[in-house]
Amino acid sequence: MKLQHVFLLCGFTVLSGVTIQAHAQTQREQPVGSTSAPDMQSAVKEPVVKLYQALSAIQQSSKETIAQHSALLNQALDNSYDFSAIIAKTVGYRYNSFTPQEKAAVLAAFKEYTVARYLSSFADDTDTQFKISATTKAGNVANQQIVTTTVGSGSDATQIDYIIHNTPQGWRIVDVLLNGNISQTAIQRGDFSSTLAKGGSQSLVEMLNQKTQSFHKNK
Repeated sequence: MKLQHVFLLCGFTVLSGVTIQAHAQTQREQPVGSTSAPDMQSAVKEPVVKLYQALSAIQQSSKETIAQHSALLNQALDNSYDFSAIIAKTVGYRYNSFTPQEKAAVLAAFKEYTVARYLSSFADDTDTQFKISATTKAGNVANQQIVTTTVGSGSDATQIDYIIHNTPQGWRIVDVLLNGNISQTAIQRGDFSSTLAKGGSQSLVEMLNQKTQSFHKNK
């Protein structure tokens, strides 16, 4: 994967079949009702595993349509990302003033934008190398863990960290850090701020839809 694609995507990887198999074996061998550090780390990495399995499948199925790729990625993202938390953090203080309908519209547009961004950055690549750290580490905030990955190889390798937090639905991604410190949420907050100031939620939805269409046109 080219470095500019990594900056655009701001984070993705894929887990090898051997690692996935080891992950499943660890779960089978863990006694019911017990909790261990390896078991917790497997649970923390689960949303990343699901996302990367989908990206790997897309990479290997270039003949499928954009609609098919989008459907697969949509399901993976729903199981990997806490979109509501990401939107609230990205929009900032204005989010609390949105009506439920405005929140739903922004959420839907942001999800479509995220899917299109992933597909634009990843679907045409076939030989990207990905690595995921065997262990996780505690985040700067309670109830958060960090999963470290590397995208690319040699001098082209880029560190991508995922901030994961625990929800009633399980562990979910809430931010992505490029080179360990460049926050995707912070970048998007700066990108969205002027649009929100000018036209509120409707302008943000329109901007996201335009970006989504732009990604599709570049496919």
